[in-house]
Amino acid sequence: MKNLIYITICLLAFVFTSCEKHDFFDENVITGNVGPQVYWEIGSSAVSAATNMPFTVQYYTTAADIDHSEVWYNVVEMIEKSVSCPWVTTFTYAVISTQSEEKRISQKVQEYPHSLAVWSDSLHAYTFKAEFPVSSTLKSFSWTNPEVTFDYDQMNTYFGEGFAKQFKDSLQTLMKYADYKKMMSEMGLVENFDIEYNHPYYDEASGSDVDAFEEVPAGSGNRPAPEAIKALYESITFDKLIENATGGYNVLYKRTYKSNAILRVYDKKGIYGLAVTKEFDII
Repeated sequence: MKNLIYITICLLAFVFTSCEKHDFFDENVITGNVGPQVYWEIGSSAVSAATNMPFTVQYYTTAADIDHSEVWYNVVEMIEKSVSCPWVTTFTYAVISTQSEEKRISQKVQEYPHSLAVWSDSLHAYTFKAEFPVSSTLKSFSWTNPEVTFDYDQMNTYFGEGFAKQFKDSLQTLMKYADYKKMMSEMGLVENFDIEYNHPYYDEASGSDVDAFEEVPAGSGNRPAPEAIKALYESITFDKLIENATGGYNVLYKRTYKSNAILRVYDKKGIYGLAVTKEFDII
């Protein structure tokens, strides 16, 4: 009998000890302040700079009384660049880049006082319609295929002062006979290009004729463009290299903005609830 009593006491001690070390509620229930529940919709997926974005909000709380609402948003700048040369035929030469950068972290842009008068019995929530402002400095900008006199100052501002030379030098390293022919002939720099410069020769390594200006197969050397052609290429200005058949220029610089907006509803304890983030373009 004594042995039975001893075993029972030990089992009870084990149970109580286990409960203290592995409390189910303590490990699985998250406690903390409860903020207002919030839902909203904005008026459009795009809005013009220097105007207002309309929105509708619904909210309620099961804790402290509501105090006010706030709209916050960040600003993301997107830049697209493209420059191409239409005077080559054996390849397509274009320099294209896109970049995106957050120019301003999320900040409060407007505050709205709470009113008991906006309660809706049908929705069982407070609801109102309002607007928030969009800055006039966020207007999009585009310099695309200009057809007036080429502006080197704008080119240097948007692409960098060394871009024009780098573009021209990189283009030439890829050009073959057909590219020089198209460029020089259509620009009116050489009247009879084939007669003056197309002098193919027999290459023993490959056993075939090799066109002028082209790399010779089997590592037996190459025939670079003649100095006269190189001099003509150097005389071509950068704006002429990107000029198209209609008189415009194959250059694009586009700067646009977008934003991620959030609505906060605060109670009188300073606790706030968040609505779903809304993304919109600024045009």
